[in-house]
Amino acid sequence: MHYIIDGYNVINSSDMFSASTLENRRNKLLEFISGQRPHGSLRNSVTVVFDCKSKNPYESDGYNKSHRGGIEIIFSDGVVLADDIITEIVDNSKNPYEITVVTNDKGIRRRTAPSGAKHESVESFLAKGFKVKNAKRADDAENTGVKEEINEEFENLWIKNRSVK
Repeated sequence: MHYIIDGYNVINSSDMFSASTLENRRNKLLEFISGQRPHGSLRNSVTVVFDCKSKNPYESDGYNKSHRGGIEIIFSDGVVLADDIITEIVDNSKNPYEITVVTNDKGIRRRTAPSGAKHESVESFLAKGFKVKNAKRADDAENTGVKEEINEEFENLWIKNRSVK
């Protein structure tokens, strides 16, 4: 499952993301997602899309992407809107039935519904973050050293492949 989150729609829908700066509000959302795992399984991917007011000359395709702790973060370029980016991601997906769009924006819901993407309200998404099992999954993944195990496995495969040649 791939969750696409309408970033500003979420942070403007809840006081839990209040902060002195917009950057801190965005960071609170990203910390909530990575810490509380409202998207459930570790296998579910997350993309958070934000509008940006100014055009960055180094961007491409109308937006720029970055990653933070397994979360893909997209900022629009000030010309293309976050709504358009969300719709584009859904429309270009090979399997839009595996996408859940998190927003209360009726326009985005209308634009992405014909593709078969699922929709989840902001309130429902946030409530799932307070379920004990989701927070436990995040803690378990962090505490069990999953990342170290994967790195060790890749290292062993790499060494094995190098010795075969």
